[in-house]
Amino acid sequence: MKKIYFLMVSLLISGFISGQVINEIDSDTPGTDTEEFIEIKWTPNTALDGLVVVLFNGNGDISYNAFDLDGFSTDENGFFILANTAIAGTNDFDIGASNIIQNGADAVALYTGNAEDFPNGTAPTTTNLLSALVYGTADPDATGLLTGLGETVQYDESENGNSATESIQRKNDGTYETKLPTFRAENDSAVCELVLTGANATCDTVTQGVDTYTATIDFTGGGTSSYTVTASSGTVDLSAGNPSIDASGTITVTGASEGTDVTIFVVDGALCDLESSITSPSCVPALAVPIYEPFDYTIGSELIDAPNWENISDSSDEVLVGGPGGLSYTGLVDSQGNHVSFDGIGSDPAITFEPITTGLVYTSFLFAVTDQTLASDLTDGGYFAILGTNGQFRARLWVRANPSTSENTFDIGLSNSGSNPDFGSTLYTVGETIMVVMSYDTSTGNMNAWINPSQAQLESSSAPDPTISSVLSASPSTINQFIIRQDSTSETPFMLLDELRIGTSWADVTPSSLSVGDSLADGFNLYPNPATNGSVTISSNSADAMQVQVYDVLGKVVKNDILSNNTLDVSNLNTGLYIIKITQNQNSVTKKLVIK
Repeated sequence: MKKIYFLMVSLLISGFISGQVINEIDSDTPGTDTEEFIEIKWTPNTALDGLVVVLFNGNGDISYNAFDLDGFSTDENGFFILANTAIAGTNDFDIGASNIIQNGADAVALYTGNAEDFPNGTAPTTTNLLSALVYGTADPDATGLLTGLGETVQYDESENGNSATESIQRKNDGTYETKLPTFRAENDSAVCELVLTGANATCDTVTQGVDTYTATIDFTGGGTSSYTVTASSGTVDLSAGNPSIDASGTITVTGASEGTDVTIFVVDGALCDLESSITSPSCVPALAVPIYEPFDYTIGSELIDAPNWENISDSSDEVLVGGPGGLSYTGLVDSQGNHVSFDGIGSDPAITFEPITTGLVYTSFLFAVTDQTLASDLTDGGYFAILGTNGQFRARLWVRANPSTSENTFDIGLSNSGSNPDFGSTLYTVGETIMVVMSYDTSTGNMNAWINPSQAQLESSSAPDPTISSVLSASPSTINQFIIRQDSTSETPFMLLDELRIGTSWADVTPSSLSVGDSLADGFNLYPNPATNGSVTISSNSADAMQVQVYDVLGKVVKNDILSNNTLDVSNLNTGLYIIKITQNQNSVTKKLVIK
């Protein structure tokens, strides 16, 4: 017969032992069964005089061994062990070298009495019975033992297919389970076995209003207790996993409100008192291009905490907002807001916008290398500005320190891979403010970069010849992110970046200083700005209707109107900074709008 482990947990005392005290049994052990044991759990440091452990054979339903416990006692933790010689301690009952406890279908019982009361061949009885357990290893039920000992369940040591390496152990509720042995220790059931992992939240819809989302949490170690699952908001759905009956699965909470985090509670009234908080997603429509980012945020704050920015890496050395003021470039419209600073290895802040699936994507920005002392990679340097797709890097702009020529100069390169960029022939100087325009062709994946375009080029409606070009070495892709990359301390120098623009045309990202103040590209004009009387006037060279969208600092549309009379009512907007997008006859412009 196969062998098994029994676990027994604390008993009740009513003048003498009562209740189940057989805490664990291991009857089938590796090899020649030299590590068998029976574990009793009772009151610590208590004499066991007058008790006897009896072993019963399911083949014939009769006893085959009995061990008198006179002179023994539980230890300071309440345990008493009957075990093979190889593992028996000084104060344990040594039952013999090997193959003493039969594997099943068999039983072990604790009686009041002596060994001579149970000679081999004695039938099971409930007279003077204190505790009993019937077990097997995938054996048919020993109905004679079950009936004779007043039990209803025969426990299976091979339940998990590992009878030689697992034992049968008592749980808090008095039933037994099959698990790895816990010899002379609290049973595994004394620890909450349920584990919550993998929290996630997904928007149900993405609109300008308050949306709902679905929160999920994965679990393992279920099916070992009866659990109550609740949530701080939304509705609990256990159709994908119920920890009371399933070993693993997913707890789902539906209908949670955007902006409200969800906490999921899982308790069993005993050992398990678990909770997991899930942060609400931002169910905001992706930003529409063209985009202008002047980094008008609090100096010293982290960029990933700014509206529309997120860290897409697992690093924590943050890109910081610097200031006061930003970088400027002759011929470009005046800088607004502050700037950002970064160096070395750290977070990768990304701003996400509506996916661009056809045509060209353009971005422009100003940057300055302020210190390249630690930039020791003179082969490739490091890439720091990227057009990407959901965290995947596509068009990458590189800088490479060039101390062989001058320790204060560097190259600029372009590529769509993590090495071997195409470098231009011009060297640039540490401390110099540089304007870059970069494009990516979603049809071919080819890239261009323009370094320090002239006033005339900025005023042009189309792109001039590029300074650097790079041919695609992978598949072209949709673009929906601009990413600031901190590569490593040997590759990324100390840098400043400002005046980020993203669009689908050269004109979107190269506003000339000739159109300053309230005069916008494509013949649009906006005034007064700041608005102080509840309305603004928008004029253009065309009399056709305009679509006007106003975004708050979180990127949510707060107004979406069609104008035919050039007047936009902003009386319902709170004081503050907004972004206004004006579209007419396929032409679009964006600008900051200040409400006072």
